[in-house]
Amino acid sequence: MIAVTLILTACGGADTIDEPTPTPPTTVATAVTGPPSTASQGVPAPQLAGTKWNVTDYSQGAGIITNVWKTEITIAFGAGGTVSGSTGCNDYQGTWETEGAYDEFVEGVRDANDGQAIRLSGLTWTEIACEDEAIVEQEEEHIDLLQRAGRWVIIRGEFNLRSSDGEFLFEAEPLP
Repeated sequence: MIAVTLILTACGGADTIDEPTPTPPTTVATAVTGPPSTASQGVPAPQLAGTKWNVTDYSQGAGIITNVWKTEITIAFGAGGTVSGSTGCNDYQGTWETEGAYDEFVEGVRDANDGQAIRLSGLTWTEIACEDEAIVEQEEEHIDLLQRAGRWVIIRGEFNLRSSDGEFLFEAEPLP
């Protein structure tokens, strides 16, 4: 009997050790709301892909002016990373891409890091003759502002485009 007990003990005995049951890998679903972003922290960025905006105020040198020529200046962000719109006379298109975390605007506290970095590239536009020289000037200013884009932020429901150092470029209200 001692010999049987020693053999059972040496071989692991009659007791069995339960092997842990392998767990299946965990899958995390990620919602994609536009072109890929490298945002790693901060609050979730507001939905930008699939939105269309009407520019109401824009920067001209040191001042801010309203769209006085009653033309519709628009910007639309496509889900596939395309950007398009109207300059009030001609149409434009290109691509957009965001990068970094979205820094939510806090009422009463504004800084150059509000929003998220954005890059508009590959901009092309039509060159139809415009009716009025003032519209041509407005169109040139709008294209220049688009090319200077560096950050975007939603403030009180309106889209704001800023340069990379936080300078105001234009503000736009949502379009249906």
